Order: sequence, then C-alpha cells, then structure tokens
Amino acid sequence: MEGKRTSRDIPLNELTLRKYESPKGIEKKELCRKILLSLGLLQPGESRDIIAEIFYLLSKTNSSLSVEMIAKNLKGKQGASEPNIRRQIRRLRDMKLIEKHEQGYRLIENGSIESSIKNYIIPFLIQPSTERLLDYARELDKYR
Repeated sequence: MEGKRTSRDIPLNELTLRKYESPKGIEKKELCRKILLSLGLLQPGESRDIIAEIFYLLSKTNSSLSVEMIAKNLKGKQGASEPNIRRQIRRLRDMKLIEKHEQGYRLIENGSIESSIKNYIIPFLIQPSTERLLDYARELDKYR
C-alpha cells in the first residue's frame, strides 16, 4: 500500500536549520527571533511567536521565572495562555536553550546561548544528523 508510513520512515530526530543575514546591528528582541527561526523553533512569517517572547523575556533576566510570572509579563499577547507557555517552554528545554531551576526557568546554566549551541545543538543534533546523511550518501554511491 503506497503512502503508508513504516517505523523505518519515522525520523529519530528532526532538525530544521536556516541561515539568515549577518546579525550586526540587530536589536536583542530580533536576535532572539532569528535564533529561534534559525533553529526551526519558529516558522518564517508566523504571527503567533509567543516562543520568541518567552525566549526574549528569559534572556533579559538573570533570575528564574515561573510559568505564572512569564504569563503575567506576556499578558495580552496572542498565545500567552499558561498551557501554551508550558508547551513552548518544553520546546525550548528540548533544544537545551533553557532549563528548569529552583523557582522556574532560565537560560541554560545562566550561561551564554553560544555555549549551548556549541555544547549541545551542534554535537548532539547537527553532527549526528549530518553523519547519517553521509551514511545514506555512501550507500547510494555503492549503486553507481
């Protein structure tokens, strides 16, 4: 039966990478959006970008913020319901950009975004994906 997905067709991991113009001269809020767009956590032209608002809010503070505090800060913005905020926080946590801390959430280890990308995203998401892509290419080359 054509079109039926088998367990072999289900990806182990899915990653979207986008490259944008140089970040020179871009304000902090837009930098947060570009990072999330670049990592595929936000889609181009998406109007419901509450994930970018959450990430920006967490990048502005050195302390942890609870879901309730985040919701209070984002009150009135589209998509700022607590269940949706929790879902977006989970997405940011899965990408290792933020972490749960004593009183809430903060940037990973209160450290730099660059170190999070260098220490987690590149070695554990990008590198294995490109290695598998090369495995497929090598197998295909055997048929030539």
